[in-house]
Amino acid sequence: MTTIEARLDKIESRIEIEELVSKYAQSFDRHDRDMLRGLWFEDSVLNLGSNFGEPFKGIDNIMAAAETLWAKTPKMHHWMANSIVVIDGETARAETALDCFVIDSEDGPTQVGGLYTDHFERREGVWKIKLREFDLHYWAPVSGWSAAAGADAEPAKA
Repeated sequence: MTTIEARLDKIESRIEIEELVSKYAQSFDRHDRDMLRGLWFEDSVLNLGSNFGEPFKGIDNIMAAAETLWAKTPKMHHWMANSIVVIDGETARAETALDCFVIDSEDGPTQVGGLYTDHFERREGVWKIKLREFDLHYWAPVSGWSAAAGADAEPAKA
């Protein structure tokens, strides 16, 4: 049996880790550079797989990759789900499913699915992403799609 403090720490850590996963999605969807920058350590790595280039090492390279992705897919809507989180002291690992709809500059409306595998560390009491890897399951352009209503809908033509 573990202590109440240890159990509470694990619960709080899980909440912080799940928030990092959500903030990653929200920061990309909103183009929120400050939020995105705050998720990483200086030596963190973002590896989106061979479809998106070499692993991006360090915050500056991660931020440069984000700018490239935003230029290619200016509209993104991430749904992160089914996280499995394992915490081991000052480190943790999570797997989270991705369902993402994007408007790509080349392919147009596209449905994206895959799995993120994250490695987190807690340094000086703060959890951040140490390594994020993405396994692309599909990139599926959707023909004939258009938003009929909402913030991203095109105005009606007269």
